[in-house]
Amino acid sequence: MRKLIAISPLVTAAIAATLSVGVAAPAQAANGWNATVQCTKWRISDSSGHGYFNGHGWAKTQDLAWKAAIKDANDQMPAGYRAKHCTKKKIVRG
Repeated sequence: MRKLIAISPLVTAAIAATLSVGVAAPAQAANGWNATVQCTKWRISDSSGHGYFNGHGWAKTQDLAWKAAIKDANDQMPAGYRAKHCTKKKIVRG
């Protein structure tokens, strides 16, 4: 019985160390990227610009974050308009 009691703290310490390493890596990778773009509000009927819209997007990679931000800008456009000439403004980790 004494051997079991002496081994128990070692096993507990080993499991705690393994879990702390295993949890830290995926948590950091899960942060992703936040992107912001500025797009021209483009009227389709006469091909003219009417101000700007900002789009925001989040994704695991930078490229996907930019695409999500452009999609967000397009989703905000009223009927008869679309986002055009989008400029990448900012991208941050997390």
